[in-house]
Amino acid sequence: MKKNFGLALQRAQNTFNRNVDHYAKTLGLTGTQMVIIQYLSSVPKEHKVYQRDIEREFNIRKSTATNILKLLEQKDLIAKKTDGHDSRLKEITLTARAEVIKRDAAAYVDRSEARVEQILGKQLRDEVTAALLKLDHEL
Repeated sequence: MKKNFGLALQRAQNTFNRNVDHYAKTLGLTGTQMVIIQYLSSVPKEHKVYQRDIEREFNIRKSTATNILKLLEQKDLIAKKTDGHDSRLKEITLTARAEVIKRDAAAYVDRSEARVEQILGKQLRDEVTAALLKLDHEL
């Protein structure tokens, strides 16, 4: 059977998701919850993060983001506080409990990136990343 680009992309993404989910499970999280914690930890402290930022970063619907953030809040991994300038906005911050997870998540992401670079090489990894970002913006 001839493999097309879309199928190859989906298979690679499924493999990535399975690996992330497997590791995240050891932390008591889903893969998506773990990468959101990793994202929140990577944002500079002076930059405020709101739900809409997470929706954009992960290309997810508002309802999906709401559910994920609600579960992270129930697990005491994030806190929401009302923005001083707009009471409709809730700033999302990591709690002290998330500190260990954020280090583990960052280490996992670093290992995953290194593995991809080992398989593809730096130049091809960078080219594939650029091509995928282009597709995301233009499709």
